[in-house]
Amino acid sequence: MATVCLWTVAAQAAVAAPVSAAPAPADSWLQLAQRAADCLGREDPVCARALLTEIDASAPEGSASREFWHGITDFLAGDHAKAQATLRKIASQAGVPAGLREQADNYADIAEATLDILSGCKPRPLAGGKVIAWVRPGADEVLLGYLETVLSRALPKLETAFGVAGMPINLHVYPRADDLARVSGLTVQQIRTSGTIALCKHNRVMITSPQDLVYGYPWADTVVHELVHWFVIKRGGARVPLWLHEGLARGLQVVWRGGDMLDLDRDERATLATARKTGRFIPLAKMRPSLAVLPSQEDTQLAFAEVHHAVAWLVQRQAVRQGQAADLLRGVGQLVALFGQGLEEPAVLQQVSGMALPAFAAAWKRDLLHIDLREVGDTPSRKVPLAFRSVSADSAQVGTVEARRFAQLGDRLALLSRPQAAAIEYRKALAAGPQQGPFVVARLVRVLLDLQRLADALDYLQPALAEFPEHAPLCVLAGRAAVLQSRWRDALDFLERAAWLNPYDPAIHTLMAQAWAALGQEGEAAAARARLALVEGAGL
Repeated sequence: MATVCLWTVAAQAAVAAPVSAAPAPADSWLQLAQRAADCLGREDPVCARALLTEIDASAPEGSASREFWHGITDFLAGDHAKAQATLRKIASQAGVPAGLREQADNYADIAEATLDILSGCKPRPLAGGKVIAWVRPGADEVLLGYLETVLSRALPKLETAFGVAGMPINLHVYPRADDLARVSGLTVQQIRTSGTIALCKHNRVMITSPQDLVYGYPWADTVVHELVHWFVIKRGGARVPLWLHEGLARGLQVVWRGGDMLDLDRDERATLATARKTGRFIPLAKMRPSLAVLPSQEDTQLAFAEVHHAVAWLVQRQAVRQGQAADLLRGVGQLVALFGQGLEEPAVLQQVSGMALPAFAAAWKRDLLHIDLREVGDTPSRKVPLAFRSVSADSAQVGTVEARRFAQLGDRLALLSRPQAAAIEYRKALAAGPQQGPFVVARLVRVLLDLQRLADALDYLQPALAEFPEHAPLCVLAGRAAVLQSRWRDALDFLERAAWLNPYDPAIHTLMAQAWAALGQEGEAAAARARLALVEGAGL
Protein backbone atom coordinates (compact mmCIF):
# COMPACT_ATOMS: atom_id res chain seq x y z
CA MET A 1 0.00 0.00 0.00
CA ALA A 2 1.56 3.27 -1.10
CA THR A 3 1.04 6.72 0.37
CA VAL A 4 1.02 10.07 -1.41
CA CYS A 5 4.55 11.37 -1.67
CA LEU A 6 5.48 14.47 0.34
CA TRP A 7 9.08 14.58 -0.83
CA THR A 8 8.45 17.43 -3.28
CA VAL A 9 7.65 19.82 -0.45
CA ALA A 10 10.70 18.69 1.50
CA ALA A 11 13.03 19.08 -1.47
CA GLN A 12 11.82 22.51 -2.42
CA ALA A 13 11.97 23.68 1.19
CA ALA A 14 15.48 22.36 1.61
CA VAL A 15 16.98 23.75 -1.57
CA ALA A 16 15.09 27.02 -1.55
CA ALA A 17 15.71 27.99 2.07
CA PRO A 18 19.42 28.24 2.97
CA VAL A 19 20.34 29.50 6.43
CA SER A 20 23.01 31.97 5.45
CA ALA A 21 23.15 34.67 2.80
CA ALA A 22 24.56 34.81 -0.76
CA PRO A 23 22.48 32.11 -2.43
CA ALA A 24 23.03 31.06 -6.01
CA PRO A 25 20.94 32.78 -8.71
CA ALA A 26 17.23 32.16 -8.30
CA ASP A 27 16.78 30.26 -11.57
CA SER A 28 19.57 27.78 -10.74
CA TRP A 29 18.07 27.20 -7.28
CA LEU A 30 14.66 26.55 -8.81
CA GLN A 31 16.13 24.15 -11.34
CA LEU A 32 18.05 22.38 -8.62
CA ALA A 33 14.91 22.23 -6.47
CA GLN A 34 13.01 20.57 -9.33
CA ARG A 35 15.74 18.02 -9.91
CA ALA A 36 15.85 17.37 -6.17
CA ALA A 37 12.09 16.94 -6.07
CA ASP A 38 12.25 14.46 -8.96
CA CYS A 39 14.90 12.38 -7.16
CA LEU A 40 12.97 12.38 -3.93
CA GLY A 41 9.71 11.65 -5.77
CA ARG A 42 11.34 8.43 -6.90
CA GLU A 43 12.81 7.84 -3.42
CA ASP A 44 16.08 7.25 -5.22
CA PRO A 45 19.28 7.61 -3.16
CA VAL A 46 21.48 6.99 -6.21
CA CYS A 47 19.90 9.93 -8.02
CA ALA A 48 20.05 12.01 -4.85
CA ARG A 49 23.71 11.27 -4.21
CA ALA A 50 24.58 12.30 -7.76
CA LEU A 51 23.35 15.81 -6.91
CA LEU A 52 25.36 16.15 -3.70
CA THR A 53 28.45 17.61 -5.35
CA GLU A 54 26.38 20.22 -7.19
CA ILE A 55 24.43 21.11 -4.05
CA ASP A 56 27.60 21.34 -1.98
CA ALA A 57 29.08 23.69 -4.56
CA SER A 58 25.96 25.85 -4.87
CA ALA A 59 24.69 26.06 -1.31
CA PRO A 60 26.20 28.58 1.09
CA GLU A 61 28.49 27.16 3.75
CA GLY A 62 26.49 25.82 6.69
CA SER A 63 23.17 26.07 4.88
CA ALA A 64 20.26 23.93 5.98
CA SER A 65 19.71 22.81 2.40
CA ARG A 66 23.12 21.16 2.18
CA GLU A 67 22.74 19.36 5.52
CA PHE A 68 19.16 18.34 4.84
CA TRP A 69 20.05 16.88 1.45
CA HIS A 70 22.87 14.81 2.93
CA GLY A 71 20.60 13.59 5.73
CA ILE A 72 17.75 12.60 3.42
CA THR A 73 20.12 10.85 1.02
CA ASP A 74 21.54 8.79 3.90
CA PHE A 75 17.99 8.12 5.09
CA LEU A 76 16.91 6.77 1.69
CA ALA A 77 20.12 4.75 1.40
CA GLY A 78 19.36 3.03 4.71
CA ASP A 79 22.12 4.64 6.78
CA HIS A 80 19.68 5.53 9.52
CA ALA A 81 22.22 6.32 12.25
CA LYS A 82 24.00 8.90 10.12
CA ALA A 83 20.71 10.31 8.83
CA GLN A 84 19.33 10.67 12.34
CA ALA A 85 22.37 12.62 13.54
CA THR A 86 22.30 14.99 10.58
CA LEU A 87 18.56 15.61 10.68
CA ARG A 88 18.47 16.13 14.45
CA LYS A 89 21.17 18.78 14.04
CA ILE A 90 19.01 20.65 11.52
CA ALA A 91 15.92 20.35 13.71
CA SER A 92 17.77 21.91 16.65
CA GLN A 93 18.98 25.02 14.79
CA ALA A 94 16.88 28.09 15.59
CA GLY A 95 17.82 29.85 12.34
CA VAL A 96 16.39 27.13 10.12
CA PRO A 97 12.87 27.80 8.76
CA ALA A 98 10.23 26.15 10.96
CA GLY A 99 8.84 23.97 8.18
CA LEU A 100 12.24 22.52 7.36
CA ARG A 101 13.00 21.92 11.05
CA GLU A 102 9.72 20.02 11.38
CA GLN A 103 10.49 17.92 8.31
CA ALA A 104 13.97 17.12 9.61
CA ASP A 105 12.63 16.20 13.04
CA ASN A 106 9.97 13.90 11.55
CA TYR A 107 12.48 11.99 9.44
CA ALA A 108 14.90 11.81 12.35
CA ASP A 109 12.12 10.21 14.40
CA ILE A 110 11.53 7.63 11.67
CA ALA A 111 15.26 6.92 11.40
CA GLU A 112 15.47 6.45 15.18
CA ALA A 113 12.43 4.14 15.23
CA THR A 114 13.85 2.12 12.34
CA LEU A 115 17.15 1.65 14.15
CA ASP A 116 15.31 0.47 17.23
CA ILE A 117 13.03 -1.98 15.40
CA LEU A 118 15.85 -3.44 13.31
CA SER A 119 18.17 -3.78 16.30
CA GLY A 120 19.54 -7.32 16.27
CA CYS A 121 18.34 -8.01 12.72
CA LYS A 122 20.82 -9.47 10.28
CA PRO A 123 20.41 -8.44 6.62
CA ARG A 124 19.80 -11.49 4.43
CA PRO A 125 20.42 -11.23 0.67
CA LEU A 126 17.70 -12.96 -1.37
CA ALA A 127 17.06 -13.42 -5.10
CA GLY A 128 20.76 -13.16 -5.91
CA GLY A 129 21.16 -10.02 -3.81
CA LYS A 130 18.36 -8.10 -5.52
CA VAL A 131 16.47 -7.99 -2.22
CA ILE A 132 17.92 -7.50 1.27
CA ALA A 133 15.54 -8.90 3.87
CA TRP A 134 15.74 -7.55 7.42
CA VAL A 135 14.24 -10.20 9.69
CA ARG A 136 14.47 -10.51 13.46
CA PRO A 137 16.23 -13.75 14.54
CA GLY A 138 13.76 -16.39 15.66
CA ALA A 139 10.44 -17.53 14.27
CA ASP A 140 10.33 -14.92 11.49
CA GLU A 141 13.33 -16.62 9.89
CA VAL A 142 10.86 -19.26 8.71
CA LEU A 143 9.80 -16.69 6.09
CA LEU A 144 13.20 -16.61 4.38
CA GLY A 145 12.92 -19.79 2.33
CA TYR A 146 9.39 -18.94 1.28
CA LEU A 147 10.46 -15.38 0.41
CA GLU A 148 13.17 -16.76 -1.86
CA THR A 149 10.52 -18.69 -3.77
CA VAL A 150 8.14 -15.72 -4.06
CA LEU A 151 10.88 -13.32 -5.17
CA SER A 152 12.35 -15.73 -7.71
CA ARG A 153 8.93 -15.94 -9.35
CA ALA A 154 7.87 -12.31 -9.01
CA LEU A 155 10.95 -10.26 -9.84
CA PRO A 156 11.42 -11.47 -13.44
CA LYS A 157 7.83 -10.48 -14.22
CA LEU A 158 8.08 -7.10 -12.49
CA GLU A 159 11.39 -6.35 -14.19
CA THR A 160 9.80 -7.27 -17.52
CA ALA A 161 7.19 -4.62 -16.83
CA PHE A 162 9.29 -1.88 -15.24
CA GLY A 163 12.94 -2.62 -16.05
CA VAL A 164 15.76 -3.95 -13.88
CA ALA A 165 15.60 -2.76 -10.28
CA GLY A 166 19.01 -1.05 -10.47
CA MET A 167 19.61 -1.19 -6.71
CA PRO A 168 18.98 -3.69 -3.90
CA ILE A 169 15.45 -3.52 -2.51
CA ASN A 170 15.30 -3.36 1.28
CA LEU A 171 12.51 -5.52 2.72
CA HIS A 172 11.74 -5.02 6.41
CA VAL A 173 9.67 -7.55 8.36
CA TYR A 174 8.38 -5.86 11.51
CA PRO A 175 7.31 -8.03 14.45
CA ARG A 176 4.14 -6.06 15.15
CA ALA A 177 1.75 -3.71 13.39
CA ASP A 178 2.62 -1.14 16.07
CA ASP A 179 6.17 -1.09 14.65
CA LEU A 180 4.80 -0.33 11.19
CA ALA A 181 2.96 2.64 12.71
CA ARG A 182 6.19 4.00 14.19
CA VAL A 183 7.92 4.24 10.81
CA SER A 184 5.00 5.09 8.54
CA GLY A 185 3.35 8.20 9.91
CA LEU A 186 0.12 6.24 10.40
CA THR A 187 -1.43 5.67 13.80
CA VAL A 188 -1.90 2.21 15.27
CA GLN A 189 -5.66 2.80 15.14
CA GLN A 190 -5.54 3.61 11.41
CA ILE A 191 -3.53 0.47 10.72
CA ARG A 192 -5.88 -1.82 12.61
CA THR A 193 -9.08 -0.13 11.43
CA SER A 194 -8.17 -0.18 7.74
CA GLY A 195 -6.30 -3.49 7.87
CA THR A 196 -3.08 -1.91 6.63
CA ILE A 197 -0.33 -4.43 7.27
CA ALA A 198 2.33 -3.33 4.78
CA LEU A 199 3.65 -0.23 3.03
CA CYS A 200 6.18 0.84 0.46
CA LYS A 201 7.73 4.08 1.62
CA HIS A 202 11.17 5.64 2.21
CA ASN A 203 12.76 3.39 -0.45
CA ARG A 204 11.84 0.22 1.42
CA VAL A 205 9.17 -2.44 1.47
CA MET A 206 7.73 -2.90 4.95
CA ILE A 207 5.46 -5.74 6.04
CA THR A 208 4.02 -6.79 9.38
CA SER A 209 5.05 -10.28 10.41
CA PRO A 210 2.15 -12.73 9.92
CA GLN A 211 2.99 -13.76 13.46
CA ASP A 212 1.19 -10.63 14.73
CA LEU A 213 -2.15 -11.85 13.37
CA VAL A 214 -4.14 -14.73 14.80
CA TYR A 215 -4.50 -16.51 11.45
CA GLY A 216 -1.78 -14.76 9.50
CA TYR A 217 -2.70 -13.07 6.21
CA PRO A 218 -1.81 -13.46 2.49
CA TRP A 219 1.70 -12.19 3.16
CA ALA A 220 3.25 -13.55 -0.05
CA ASP A 221 0.81 -11.61 -2.25
CA THR A 222 1.35 -8.62 0.03
CA VAL A 223 5.12 -8.67 -0.49
CA VAL A 224 4.62 -8.65 -4.26
CA HIS A 225 2.00 -5.90 -3.94
CA GLU A 226 4.52 -3.67 -2.16
CA LEU A 227 7.27 -4.57 -4.64
CA VAL A 228 5.00 -3.26 -7.41
CA HIS A 229 4.73 0.03 -5.52
CA TRP A 230 8.55 0.13 -5.24
CA PHE A 231 8.95 -0.26 -9.02
CA VAL A 232 6.17 2.22 -9.83
CA ILE A 233 7.76 4.83 -7.54
CA LYS A 234 11.13 4.34 -9.20
CA ARG A 235 9.78 4.47 -12.75
CA GLY A 236 6.93 6.96 -12.41
CA GLY A 237 7.93 9.18 -9.51
CA ALA A 238 5.51 11.24 -7.45
CA ARG A 239 3.14 12.02 -10.32
CA VAL A 240 1.49 8.57 -10.41
CA PRO A 241 -1.97 9.03 -8.84
CA LEU A 242 -2.89 6.89 -5.84
CA TRP A 243 -5.73 5.01 -7.56
CA LEU A 244 -3.39 3.91 -10.36
CA HIS A 245 -0.64 2.98 -7.87
CA GLU A 246 -2.99 0.78 -5.86
CA GLY A 247 -4.78 -0.68 -8.87
CA LEU A 248 -1.50 -1.75 -10.46
CA ALA A 249 -0.26 -3.24 -7.21
CA ARG A 250 -3.52 -5.09 -6.65
CA GLY A 251 -3.54 -6.46 -10.19
CA LEU A 252 0.11 -7.49 -10.33
CA GLN A 253 0.34 -9.00 -6.85
CA VAL A 254 -0.85 -12.35 -8.22
CA VAL A 255 1.60 -12.71 -11.13
CA TRP A 256 4.17 -14.61 -9.03
CA ARG A 257 1.70 -17.52 -8.77
CA GLY A 258 0.50 -17.36 -12.36
CA GLY A 259 -2.57 -15.18 -11.77
CA ASP A 260 -3.98 -12.81 -14.40
CA MET A 261 -3.60 -9.15 -13.44
CA LEU A 262 -6.89 -8.30 -15.18
CA ASP A 263 -9.07 -10.78 -13.29
CA LEU A 264 -11.09 -9.57 -10.32
CA ASP A 265 -11.32 -12.35 -7.77
CA ARG A 266 -14.56 -13.64 -6.34
CA ASP A 267 -14.36 -11.45 -3.22
CA GLU A 268 -13.79 -8.30 -5.26
CA ARG A 269 -16.75 -9.13 -7.47
CA ALA A 270 -18.96 -9.79 -4.45
CA THR A 271 -17.83 -6.51 -2.90
CA LEU A 272 -18.65 -4.61 -6.08
CA ALA A 273 -22.01 -6.36 -6.36
CA THR A 274 -22.90 -5.20 -2.85
CA ALA A 275 -21.73 -1.66 -3.62
CA ARG A 276 -23.84 -1.59 -6.76
CA LYS A 277 -26.89 -2.79 -4.88
CA THR A 278 -26.50 -0.14 -2.16
CA GLY A 279 -25.21 2.59 -4.48
CA ARG A 280 -22.29 3.18 -2.14
CA PHE A 281 -18.91 3.57 -3.82
CA ILE A 282 -15.75 5.33 -2.67
CA PRO A 283 -14.79 8.16 -5.07
CA LEU A 284 -11.19 7.95 -6.27
CA ALA A 285 -10.54 11.40 -4.82
CA LYS A 286 -11.59 10.18 -1.34
CA MET A 287 -8.84 7.57 -1.31
CA ARG A 288 -6.07 10.10 -0.79
CA PRO A 289 -3.59 10.35 0.83
CA SER A 290 -3.69 6.59 1.43
CA LEU A 291 -6.13 3.71 1.60
CA ALA A 292 -4.76 3.23 5.10
CA VAL A 293 -6.85 6.17 6.34
CA LEU A 294 -10.17 4.65 5.27
CA PRO A 295 -12.54 4.05 8.20
CA SER A 296 -12.89 0.23 8.01
CA GLN A 297 -11.44 -2.94 6.52
CA GLU A 298 -14.64 -3.22 4.45
CA ASP A 299 -14.06 0.25 2.95
CA THR A 300 -10.46 -0.67 2.18
CA GLN A 301 -11.62 -3.85 0.46
CA LEU A 302 -14.13 -1.88 -1.64
CA ALA A 303 -11.49 0.70 -2.60
CA PHE A 304 -9.12 -2.04 -3.76
CA ALA A 305 -11.87 -3.66 -5.82
CA GLU A 306 -12.69 -0.33 -7.47
CA VAL A 307 -9.11 0.59 -8.35
CA HIS A 308 -8.33 -2.93 -9.56
CA HIS A 309 -11.28 -2.73 -11.93
CA ALA A 310 -10.28 0.79 -13.04
CA VAL A 311 -6.73 -0.27 -13.87
CA ALA A 312 -7.84 -3.48 -15.59
CA TRP A 313 -10.25 -1.44 -17.72
CA LEU A 314 -7.53 1.13 -18.55
CA VAL A 315 -4.87 -1.47 -19.39
CA GLN A 316 -7.27 -3.38 -21.65
CA ARG A 317 -8.16 -0.17 -23.47
CA GLN A 318 -4.46 0.67 -23.82
CA ALA A 319 -3.75 -2.81 -25.22
CA VAL A 320 -6.50 -2.51 -27.81
CA ARG A 321 -5.36 0.96 -28.91
CA GLN A 322 -1.71 -0.07 -29.15
CA GLY A 323 -2.23 -3.63 -30.41
CA GLN A 324 -0.27 -5.24 -27.57
CA ALA A 325 -2.88 -7.47 -25.94
CA ALA A 326 -0.33 -10.28 -25.63
CA ASP A 327 2.21 -8.11 -23.81
CA LEU A 328 0.29 -6.49 -20.98
CA LEU A 329 3.29 -6.37 -18.63
CA ARG A 330 5.30 -4.17 -20.99
CA GLY A 331 2.19 -2.08 -21.60
CA VAL A 332 1.93 -1.44 -17.87
CA GLY A 333 5.56 -0.37 -17.79
CA GLN A 334 5.02 2.03 -20.68
CA LEU A 335 2.02 3.52 -18.89
CA VAL A 336 4.03 4.21 -15.73
CA ALA A 337 7.00 5.52 -17.72
CA LEU A 338 4.85 8.35 -19.09
CA PHE A 339 4.64 9.79 -15.57
CA GLY A 340 8.41 9.43 -15.25
CA GLN A 341 8.78 11.53 -18.39
CA GLY A 342 7.04 14.41 -16.66
CA LEU A 343 3.45 13.98 -17.85
CA GLU A 344 0.61 14.55 -15.40
CA GLU A 345 -2.47 12.36 -14.94
CA PRO A 346 -4.76 14.08 -17.52
CA ALA A 347 -2.13 13.90 -20.26
CA VAL A 348 -1.31 10.26 -19.53
CA LEU A 349 -4.96 9.22 -19.59
CA GLN A 350 -5.48 11.11 -22.86
CA GLN A 351 -2.51 9.36 -24.46
CA VAL A 352 -3.32 5.87 -23.15
CA SER A 353 -7.11 5.80 -23.33
CA GLY A 354 -7.84 8.49 -25.89
CA MET A 355 -10.05 10.28 -23.36
CA ALA A 356 -9.71 13.33 -21.18
CA LEU A 357 -9.82 12.79 -17.43
CA PRO A 358 -13.56 13.53 -16.93
CA ALA A 359 -14.53 11.32 -19.86
CA PHE A 360 -12.28 8.52 -18.64
CA ALA A 361 -13.77 8.65 -15.13
CA ALA A 362 -17.30 8.59 -16.51
CA ALA A 363 -16.61 5.73 -18.93
CA TRP A 364 -14.91 3.64 -16.27
CA LYS A 365 -17.79 4.17 -13.84
CA ARG A 366 -20.32 3.14 -16.52
CA ASP A 367 -18.39 -0.06 -17.10
CA LEU A 368 -18.20 -0.70 -13.36
CA LEU A 369 -21.96 -0.36 -13.09
CA HIS A 370 -22.64 -2.75 -15.96
CA ILE A 371 -20.12 -5.61 -15.63
CA ASP A 372 -21.80 -8.98 -15.22
CA LEU A 373 -21.73 -9.96 -11.55
CA ARG A 374 -24.59 -12.45 -11.64
CA GLU A 375 -22.39 -15.37 -10.60
CA VAL A 376 -21.89 -13.88 -7.12
CA GLY A 377 -25.56 -12.94 -6.70
CA ASP A 378 -26.31 -11.64 -3.24
CA THR A 379 -23.47 -13.58 -1.63
CA PRO A 380 -21.32 -11.23 0.45
CA SER A 381 -17.54 -11.16 0.34
CA ARG A 382 -16.10 -14.21 2.11
CA LYS A 383 -12.86 -12.51 3.07
CA VAL A 384 -12.21 -13.00 6.78
CA PRO A 385 -11.28 -9.71 8.51
CA LEU A 386 -7.71 -9.46 9.75
CA ALA A 387 -7.48 -10.45 13.40
CA PHE A 388 -4.60 -8.72 15.19
CA ARG A 389 -3.42 -10.72 18.18
CA SER A 390 -3.54 -7.81 20.60
CA VAL A 391 -7.14 -6.83 19.84
CA SER A 392 -9.03 -9.75 18.33
CA ALA A 393 -10.48 -13.08 19.38
CA ASP A 394 -12.61 -15.30 17.20
CA SER A 395 -15.23 -15.76 19.92
CA ALA A 396 -16.37 -12.23 19.02
CA GLN A 397 -16.80 -13.32 15.38
CA VAL A 398 -19.01 -16.34 16.11
CA GLY A 399 -22.64 -15.69 15.17
CA THR A 400 -25.17 -15.06 17.92
CA VAL A 401 -24.71 -14.87 21.68
CA GLU A 402 -26.14 -18.37 21.96
CA ALA A 403 -23.73 -19.67 19.31
CA ARG A 404 -20.81 -18.13 21.17
CA ARG A 405 -21.88 -19.84 24.37
CA PHE A 406 -21.96 -23.26 22.68
CA ALA A 407 -18.63 -22.61 20.93
CA GLN A 408 -16.93 -21.57 24.16
CA LEU A 409 -18.17 -24.71 25.91
CA GLY A 410 -16.86 -26.75 22.98
CA ASP A 411 -13.47 -25.05 23.39
CA ARG A 412 -13.33 -25.99 27.06
CA LEU A 413 -14.23 -29.60 26.32
CA ALA A 414 -11.65 -29.80 23.56
CA LEU A 415 -8.98 -28.54 25.97
CA LEU A 416 -10.05 -31.27 28.40
CA SER A 417 -9.44 -33.85 25.64
CA ARG A 418 -13.13 -34.63 25.25
CA PRO A 419 -13.48 -34.33 21.47
CA GLN A 420 -16.80 -36.21 21.27
CA ALA A 421 -18.48 -33.79 23.67
CA ALA A 422 -16.76 -30.82 22.01
CA ALA A 423 -18.14 -31.88 18.61
CA ILE A 424 -21.68 -31.88 20.02
CA GLU A 425 -21.31 -28.30 21.29
CA TYR A 426 -19.75 -27.06 18.05
CA ARG A 427 -22.66 -28.52 16.09
CA LYS A 428 -25.04 -26.72 18.43
CA ALA A 429 -23.16 -23.48 17.76
CA LEU A 430 -23.51 -23.96 14.00
CA ALA A 431 -27.21 -24.72 14.37
CA ALA A 432 -27.80 -21.61 16.52
CA GLY A 433 -27.64 -19.26 13.55
CA PRO A 434 -25.57 -17.96 10.61
CA GLN A 435 -21.86 -17.72 11.30
CA GLN A 436 -19.64 -14.73 10.57
CA GLY A 437 -16.74 -16.80 9.36
CA PRO A 438 -15.24 -20.30 9.37
CA PHE A 439 -14.16 -20.31 13.01
CA VAL A 440 -16.61 -22.85 14.48
CA VAL A 441 -16.43 -25.09 11.42
CA ALA A 442 -12.64 -25.24 11.71
CA ARG A 443 -12.89 -26.28 15.36
CA LEU A 444 -15.48 -28.91 14.59
CA VAL A 445 -13.40 -30.37 11.77
CA ARG A 446 -10.39 -30.51 14.06
CA VAL A 447 -12.13 -32.59 16.73
CA LEU A 448 -13.74 -34.84 14.10
CA LEU A 449 -10.28 -35.58 12.70
CA ASP A 450 -9.11 -36.27 16.24
CA LEU A 451 -11.93 -38.82 16.44
CA GLN A 452 -10.81 -40.37 13.11
CA ARG A 453 -14.19 -39.50 11.62
CA LEU A 454 -12.76 -38.46 8.28
CA ALA A 455 -15.95 -38.60 6.21
CA ASP A 456 -17.85 -36.43 8.69
CA ALA A 457 -14.94 -33.98 8.82
CA LEU A 458 -14.84 -33.65 5.03
CA ASP A 459 -18.59 -32.96 4.90
CA TYR A 460 -17.91 -29.76 6.85
CA LEU A 461 -14.40 -28.99 5.59
CA GLN A 462 -14.89 -29.03 1.84
CA PRO A 463 -17.67 -26.42 1.57
CA ALA A 464 -15.99 -24.24 4.22
CA LEU A 465 -12.69 -24.28 2.34
CA ALA A 466 -14.46 -23.42 -0.92
CA GLU A 467 -16.06 -20.43 0.80
CA PHE A 468 -13.00 -19.29 2.78
CA PRO A 469 -9.90 -20.35 0.79
CA GLU A 470 -7.64 -17.84 2.60
CA HIS A 471 -8.35 -19.10 6.12
CA ALA A 472 -5.10 -20.75 7.16
CA PRO A 473 -6.56 -23.22 9.72
CA LEU A 474 -8.88 -24.68 7.08
CA CYS A 475 -5.93 -25.14 4.69
CA VAL A 476 -3.98 -26.96 7.43
CA LEU A 477 -6.97 -29.18 8.20
CA ALA A 478 -7.34 -30.00 4.50
CA GLY A 479 -3.66 -30.96 4.47
CA ARG A 480 -4.16 -33.13 7.55
CA ALA A 481 -7.17 -34.86 5.96
CA ALA A 482 -5.19 -35.54 2.78
CA VAL A 483 -2.35 -37.05 4.82
CA LEU A 484 -4.85 -39.38 6.52
CA GLN A 485 -5.88 -40.50 3.02
CA SER A 486 -2.24 -40.85 1.85
CA ARG A 487 -2.88 -38.20 -0.81
CA TRP A 488 0.59 -36.80 -0.39
CA ARG A 489 0.73 -34.31 -3.27
CA ASP A 490 -2.69 -32.92 -2.42
CA ALA A 491 -1.57 -32.58 1.19
CA LEU A 492 1.49 -30.60 0.14
CA ASP A 493 -0.62 -28.29 -2.02
CA PHE A 494 -2.96 -27.49 0.89
CA LEU A 495 -0.07 -27.06 3.32
CA GLU A 496 1.78 -24.74 0.97
CA ARG A 497 -1.37 -22.61 0.73
CA ALA A 498 -1.39 -22.47 4.51
CA ALA A 499 2.29 -21.43 4.59
CA TRP A 500 1.58 -18.49 2.26
CA LEU A 501 -0.81 -17.32 4.98
CA ASN A 502 0.64 -18.37 8.34
CA PRO A 503 3.88 -20.38 8.28
CA TYR A 504 4.13 -20.27 12.08
CA ASP A 505 1.70 -23.17 12.63
CA PRO A 506 3.87 -26.18 13.62
CA ALA A 507 1.29 -28.55 12.12
CA ILE A 508 2.15 -27.26 8.64
CA HIS A 509 5.76 -28.39 8.89
CA THR A 510 5.01 -31.63 10.78
CA LEU A 511 2.59 -32.71 8.06
CA MET A 512 4.87 -31.49 5.27
CA ALA A 513 7.73 -33.57 6.67
CA GLN A 514 5.44 -36.61 6.78
CA ALA A 515 4.23 -36.08 3.21
CA TRP A 516 7.70 -35.49 1.77
CA ALA A 517 9.10 -38.55 3.57
CA ALA A 518 6.26 -40.68 2.19
CA LEU A 519 7.21 -39.49 -1.30
CA GLY A 520 10.85 -40.41 -0.71
CA GLN A 521 12.02 -36.77 -0.76
CA GLU A 522 14.17 -36.84 2.36
CA GLY A 523 15.86 -33.52 1.61
CA GLU A 524 12.51 -31.74 1.52
CA ALA A 525 11.40 -33.62 4.63
CA ALA A 526 14.53 -32.49 6.47
CA ALA A 527 13.90 -28.88 5.44
CA ALA A 528 10.34 -29.12 6.80
CA ARG A 529 11.66 -30.53 10.08
CA ALA A 530 14.13 -27.64 10.29
CA ARG A 531 11.28 -25.16 9.87
CA LEU A 532 9.34 -27.04 12.54
CA ALA A 533 12.26 -26.72 14.97
CA LEU A 534 12.44 -23.00 14.24
CA VAL A 535 8.81 -22.25 15.05
CA GLU A 536 8.67 -24.64 17.99
CA GLY A 537 11.84 -23.13 19.40
CA ALA A 538 10.11 -19.76 19.43
CA GLY A 539 7.32 -21.17 21.56
CA LEU A 540 4.58 -20.56 19.00
